[in-house]
Amino acid sequence: MNLKINKILVSFFFSLFLVLFFSSLNAQSNLLSYKSEYEISLGDSDLVRLPGKTYVDKASGYLLIDWINNCDNSWVSNQRMMTRFINSHGVGTVSEINYSINENTDGKDMDFLLEVKEDAELVNRVYGEANLKDKLVVKFPKTDKKDINFPGEVVFPHKFLEEIISNLFSDKRMITKKVYEGTIPEKFFNISVFITDKIIKESDVKLSEKINNKFKQIRMSYYQDNDQTPIFEQTVNLNDQGLANYFKYDYTEYSLVLKLKKVSLVSLDCD
Repeated sequence: MNLKINKILVSFFFSLFLVLFFSSLNAQSNLLSYKSEYEISLGDSDLVRLPGKTYVDKASGYLLIDWINNCDNSWVSNQRMMTRFINSHGVGTVSEINYSINENTDGKDMDFLLEVKEDAELVNRVYGEANLKDKLVVKFPKTDKKDINFPGEVVFPHKFLEEIISNLFSDKRMITKKVYEGTIPEKFFNISVFITDKIIKESDVKLSEKINNKFKQIRMSYYQDNDQTPIFEQTVNLNDQGLANYFKYDYTEYSLVLKLKKVSLVSLDCD
C-alpha cells in the first residue's frame, strides 16, 4: 500500500510547489525564495468502512521545502516528506520521500532526483534529465533504462503552473494540461485545475511583510493516461508569490492535510 501512496504523494506535492517556476523574468521577480515547513495530519472522512478491509487510521509527519532562485539561471528545490501511517489493524509504517529538482528558467531542461524509503529501507531511486524541444525526451544516466519520449504537448510543471499563477485572480476558472514532473518516470499527468472565488488569509503563522497574505483556493485533479477517474484530487490555498499555506489531498479511502507551520525568506548573493 505505502509504496503506491508514496509515488502519488511525491507527484502532487511536487507538482503544486512548482508554481515557483516561471519562464519570464517579469514573472520571476514576484516569486519568493524560501524555506518552509508543513505539518501533516489525517483529514476527516465520511467513508463507510467494510468489514475485513484495511484502512488508514492515523497519519502524521512533516514536509520540508527549500525553494531557491539560483541567480535567475534556474530554480532549485529540495523537498523532504516524512509520513507515519497506522492502519486499522494497528500496524505502522514510516514513509520518507526525498526529491530534488533543478529546472532552467527557460523551461527547456530539468534534472530531478527521487528517493523513496519504507521504514528506513530504500525502495526506489531515480535520477533523470529531461529536455523539451519539439518533443519531450527523458534520459536516465548511468543506468540501463531506455530513454522515454513524450509528445510535444506535454510540458514541464513551470509552464503549466505559470498559467495558474497568471490567472489566479482573473476571470478564468478552468485550466487543463499534460504535465511531466518525473516522480513516476514513465508517466505524465493530465491535470485539471479549477480556480475558486474563495480567498483566505493566514492567521496561525506570522508572515514576513514581504509575503502577500492573500491566498486563493484552487482545486486540482490528477489523471493518468486516458482514465476518466482521477487518481487523487488536491485542494490548495496559494498566493501570487508561489507560496501555499494549506493542502488537502483526497484519495478514495482517506485524505491528508498539510498546514504551514513556519516559513523564512532566503536571499542569495549573486554578484
